[in-house]
Amino acid sequence: MLDVARPASTSPTYDHAGEGGRTRLDDVVLGGQRLNRATARVETTAPLEGPLDAAAKLAVKARLFATTLDPSSPVVELGWPTHGPFVKSPHGTYFDAYLGVAQKVLDEHHPRLQAMVRTLVEHDVILRREIATDDYLVARAGSPVKTPQDLAALWNEAMSARWPQPEGWRAFFSSSGAEAIEAALKLSWAVAYKRFVERFGMATFKRVQDALGVKPVPFFDRDPGLKDHPVWETYPFHVIACETSFHGRTLGALHLTRSKKAHQLGYPKSANVHHIPYNAANEPARALVDPRGIEELLSVPGELRRVMVDERRIPKDLLAAIVAEPFQGEGGYVPGQPQFFAGLRRLCDETGALLVCDEVQSIARTGALLATEHLGIRPDVIATAKSMVIGVTMAPAHLEKYLHTGWHSNTWGAGRLFDVNFAWTVLDTLLHHKDPAFAGLSYFENEAVKGAYLAAGLDRLQAKHPSLLVSHRGLGLMRGLVVKRRDAIVSAGWKHGLKLLGCGWAGDSSVLRVLFLADTLTRELDEFLRILDATLTEVSAS
Repeated sequence: MLDVARPASTSPTYDHAGEGGRTRLDDVVLGGQRLNRATARVETTAPLEGPLDAAAKLAVKARLFATTLDPSSPVVELGWPTHGPFVKSPHGTYFDAYLGVAQKVLDEHHPRLQAMVRTLVEHDVILRREIATDDYLVARAGSPVKTPQDLAALWNEAMSARWPQPEGWRAFFSSSGAEAIEAALKLSWAVAYKRFVERFGMATFKRVQDALGVKPVPFFDRDPGLKDHPVWETYPFHVIACETSFHGRTLGALHLTRSKKAHQLGYPKSANVHHIPYNAANEPARALVDPRGIEELLSVPGELRRVMVDERRIPKDLLAAIVAEPFQGEGGYVPGQPQFFAGLRRLCDETGALLVCDEVQSIARTGALLATEHLGIRPDVIATAKSMVIGVTMAPAHLEKYLHTGWHSNTWGAGRLFDVNFAWTVLDTLLHHKDPAFAGLSYFENEAVKGAYLAAGLDRLQAKHPSLLVSHRGLGLMRGLVVKRRDAIVSAGWKHGLKLLGCGWAGDSSVLRVLFLADTLTRELDEFLRILDATLTEVSAS
């Protein structure tokens, strides 16, 4: 089995058998249908999709631009009860094993989330939209409604508990994971430029630009703002990212992404981004960096251009950031290796570059709030989204002095009050709530314990179906299943009521991603393993 060390909180003494007696959940009732995750069983009738589902696929194809949907993608009919990973449908009850591609970390019927919705309705802000980058938002005195600064304070508490900073941490909120990465990338480049000028002076920066043949843009000289900083055609600061990475499809984030051909085909690329093999030994990032200072390079005519253009290497004073996923998602559900990240941390410490950890998919999945916690290193910037509801970019507060007014902004990052309160409630629940069902365990400890239980169950299935389930890897309740005949398994799984999704390249062996809620029950893992066993049995027989 491919794996990394599990958290120390994984305990073999947890009373899985007694969990059912501690679990008290109300039925979810919708349209006369009932569902309860404490008793639900996956049962479907074949075929799982009927004529109306085929018509829905045709309607989408006729009216929307193509994205990542393909003819085999499942049809999810809204208006039926959902509870935990279970979803009722016209064809029975199925199990969602990828949770909206990591969007869900708590059940939407969690009592704290339901109380949050009632509060927003009561205070008439559930549909309230503001622009938090142009207006200061404050709750009426005594109101329980949360504001962007409340959410930022909670994030500061979480980050400071893990990696204290003298002035704490600051947040930038956006609408998605790609936007969180965009903000991290812009922050890194802005900080690199301002730090360089602060350290070496504008005259030296102009020498760098002259040596590289980069010219200023006179159009912006008419702008009265930032008079001491002319705008240049481009800037010389570089970023290192990883192969098989996925950071989003917007053009800025796409410079970092390097997973599938479809993400890249036809789009211009930045020459200021370099890629290294993920988890590689011997510190491959270091091999891209010229250790000489900028003054030494400038002292030899043509040397800076030779290093940066001919050799495609980065002077140490021009490295802005290294961006990596502590647990690669779309790249194949691969946990980061501590020694690889330790090398990245050392290089950032030596050069002053920022270490940016992309936690968009791994947040609150691995038995810890952040997968970075398993690696024994300190991040400089964290970017996340998905189960955190909105995009979140966290960085040390002292970096703000390098960010001029208008360095970044957006419309809805923290202006939708529902999203802000949803995000605050999810994070606060994960950090502070303990569910009686789990006998005193936090939700992160529950993930670790249930992750060990899941791994043991997958070991048994691997022994039973060695020709299909090759191996599995992961942390907590975020696991990649390395399988043969992936498409057949996905198709048969949907027939049996198991909703599966691949990641990484297709091939003789490919990866299925599986995810579970932070408050996952043991019986839910048993149901998943039972249906996966039935699925593998059918594919083996075919």
